[in-house]
Amino acid sequence: MKKLLTALLALLFVLNMSAGLAESEPVVIKMMVPSDHLEFMEQLLEPFHASQDEIRVEVDGTASGWDGVATKLITMLAGGEQIDIAAVSTSYYPQFAELGQLLDITDHARETYSEEEYYWSVFEGLMIDGRLYGVPISVYTLMNYYNKDMYDAAGIEYPSLEWGEGAWTMDEWREIANQLTTGEGLERQYGAWIDYQLERTACFIFPEGLDYWGENLEPQFDDERIREIHEVLYTMLHTDEVMPDADTIDVTGMTQLFADGRVANAIEGTWSHNDFYESGINFGVCPTPGGVTVGYVDVYIPLSSTEHPEETMAVLDYLISYDACVMKYENNKLGPQVNRKATEDCMDSCFAGLTPEEVECIFASLDNSRPLTVFPEWGEFLSNSLLPVSSLMEIGEYTVDQGFDELQMMANELLGF
Repeated sequence: MKKLLTALLALLFVLNMSAGLAESEPVVIKMMVPSDHLEFMEQLLEPFHASQDEIRVEVDGTASGWDGVATKLITMLAGGEQIDIAAVSTSYYPQFAELGQLLDITDHARETYSEEEYYWSVFEGLMIDGRLYGVPISVYTLMNYYNKDMYDAAGIEYPSLEWGEGAWTMDEWREIANQLTTGEGLERQYGAWIDYQLERTACFIFPEGLDYWGENLEPQFDDERIREIHEVLYTMLHTDEVMPDADTIDVTGMTQLFADGRVANAIEGTWSHNDFYESGINFGVCPTPGGVTVGYVDVYIPLSSTEHPEETMAVLDYLISYDACVMKYENNKLGPQVNRKATEDCMDSCFAGLTPEEVECIFASLDNSRPLTVFPEWGEFLSNSLLPVSSLMEIGEYTVDQGFDELQMMANELLGF
């Protein structure tokens, strides 16, 4: 009897120890990011992990690009796999919200993210029917990056840093592009570049108050002025050849062409700033022609299927905290941040390689930008229609009229017009 009692006490001790160990194990939050975000995300989470023992974030960076993340996330959710947070582009955010797959964080955000510390206008831009389902990864805008040495050699004055009515025009941008285009073949230097992709070229229609979508999302791809603007870009690319073609971009890459001094003006997102800086080129930045640019907000979304909502929110809180945003600025990663205090404190040190006035120009772009119009079917339209048709126009397989006629037809069918 005594031996049995001793054995039972020993077993109880072991069970209590096991329970204690189990209770001390951290909650694991699973997060998915694009592959090119993985390395920095792991660095970003190091201080978070060092600050507490209750939560550990496992980062999946196997998906390539935003499309890859969205596709993999859809598959994982359908298969019932655990995922707590995903990084998605604005293009897919409404789709997941419409399907009821995102955690409503509206009340938490209003209680936690004060207007004194955060740019609340960015959160408001993510509201869907008055509710919030994610927090901003970063706020990006298209800017015109330019090679100062090429301007100096041609004796051309640098573009104005003013937005709005004081900005340079599309005609001036085109004229300078022609002046700075020289040479032939592999020695050719191009005066300008913008990806002939309608998410990007929207920076030329926004200054005129135009959009691809009208009232009640009625498609506007048959708008004559929108087509005229794209005809200008099409001519610059295919007739004047002042912009590198798709084959040249595919072989060399825009960053390398810019670094090699073969492109004078590149309209690119602030997400590429660090790549341009690390190339070592003498560059500047100015507004996009017309003075109203495109704004993009990529989003950390919490999934409604999470088994750990409180821990998930703690991770989101950290990712847009002062310390995390300062770390992004210090590493020139991911563009302007939603944390107001971090932005103000880091303004003198972020966006390396620029003058203080040029840095101010980038932050001024936030007040002179418009987001793309997105809706639950936007991801489908983007992948199946807008991007493929844009590519066909970019390589010259479609004329502008052919491409826009097809987009109008596809959009009408998708949205029931």
